[in-house]
Amino acid sequence: MKAKLSEKFASGIDNVVSFFSPRAGFKRRMYREAINISQKFGAYKGSRRDRLHSSWIPRGGSADEALLPELSEMRERSRDLNRNDAHASGITSTMTTNVIGTGIRPQSRVDKEVLGISEKSAANFQKKAERSWKRWLPFADAGERMDFYEIQQLVDRQILENGEAVIIPLMLKDNNRPYSMALQVIESDRLDTPLEKRSDKSIRSGVKIGENGEPVSYFIQKNHPGDFRYGERDKKFIEIPTKNEYGRRNVFHLYPVLRSGQTRGVPFFAPVLTYFKDLAEYAEAELVAARIAACFSLFITSEASMDIAVNSAYERNTGNQLIESLEPGMIKHLMPGESITSFNPQRPGATFEPFVERILRAISAALGLPYELVAKDFSKTNYSSARAALLEARRYFKVKQEWLSRKLCQPVWDMVMEEAYLKGELGAISFYEKRRWWTGATWIAPGWEWVDPLKEAKAAEVGLKNGIVTHSDLYSAQGKDWEESFEQRKRELDKMNELGLPQNSESVKDPAGNKQDEETKQDEDEEENKED
Repeated sequence: MKAKLSEKFASGIDNVVSFFSPRAGFKRRMYREAINISQKFGAYKGSRRDRLHSSWIPRGGSADEALLPELSEMRERSRDLNRNDAHASGITSTMTTNVIGTGIRPQSRVDKEVLGISEKSAANFQKKAERSWKRWLPFADAGERMDFYEIQQLVDRQILENGEAVIIPLMLKDNNRPYSMALQVIESDRLDTPLEKRSDKSIRSGVKIGENGEPVSYFIQKNHPGDFRYGERDKKFIEIPTKNEYGRRNVFHLYPVLRSGQTRGVPFFAPVLTYFKDLAEYAEAELVAARIAACFSLFITSEASMDIAVNSAYERNTGNQLIESLEPGMIKHLMPGESITSFNPQRPGATFEPFVERILRAISAALGLPYELVAKDFSKTNYSSARAALLEARRYFKVKQEWLSRKLCQPVWDMVMEEAYLKGELGAISFYEKRRWWTGATWIAPGWEWVDPLKEAKAAEVGLKNGIVTHSDLYSAQGKDWEESFEQRKRELDKMNELGLPQNSESVKDPAGNKQDEETKQDEDEEENKED
């Protein structure tokens, strides 16, 4: 409609120009015709504005111009889906379970070459660092409700539902805490621009932007804006600088950056919000039709029905509206002269299941997840297709795990190690001079079960023999610490030898993978007896 009005307006101007100057009017028409031809027959078909694509009017603008005015509405719709839609809630739970699971755990790994320390000293420091981490772990939450691994789950869920997560590291003065550092996870709704700061163009939806596009400070409301019953009505904000004077992070604002200059995060379900809503309403309509079809009712018409029908057939509610209902096994008396015209909805129809499957496949493609995980439907898969789908999903989950490890886990580890050093728990080291190398860590995410344990165990054995993978790789894939596993294996072998328990095979493998034959075992037993 807008295009037609603009064309009529331009044509009117051409007529006026042609009246006073026919030559100028002719040039205008030729120029306009050339533009129309270039739009219809341009090099890129996606940019054409012909009759078939005249209704395609994309909205331009920067990342913030497109996102920020609509962020609140998308965020609320995303939360509503996770509360009430079975598929959306299942996808969020699947993502969090596979990405976080029981927690992404650290393994201290210092750079002994840069630090100039021995292997023994490095191992000693790493044990102290991991011991300090385990002490802090149960006290990670400032609200004393979660440990750090539960915070990881909440952060991942916040990023999925809201598009972002906001975490504030605090230093709490509490004698019952082994460390002062604690994390406070806040709802992204509290990150907003105060009313008196709306005229400041450098503040975008609660984030003050610097000259290079970096966040300078955050405006966080003291109470949730939707806490109508228990919160304060006055919106009071606190401006928190991104970093303190020593460069320490004051705010973690985590979100995937999809466009350059993007200040806030986009909800994970943003591309498929309408798909979920339409599918839910369609499924509800089919369900109601199926319920009606399941109701086999009996209607009676007779000369004696008059008195019964007058008292029962036309019941009304408090608004004096007729109550019309259909119940399974219902028997209804009709008024004289009335008849029933029935219909058979035949629901659900034959197209219901393939239609729902097609919509779920579109949703899974948009979210980057296999259909089998979105629908929890493995009925049409074999070993090869199931393995291909799961490997594709695991690559996606691995990217998310690595991202969260870099953005949240490692910075938090650095803060905990700094406080542990200041408490004297890590020994006399040059911590601040070579901080990066002292606080190095490897983050081990929960592993996944094998699709076919026998086949994949054989593949792992071949890879280990040929040097393609290491023990660390294999244990990490299962979400385990290889050093802890080796130590546990050594304790088990020693205990079995002590109790004289038979082994499952003629030769026993030690934790390093070397075979111990019977002569070697006898020699070791004789040496132990001599020492005793």
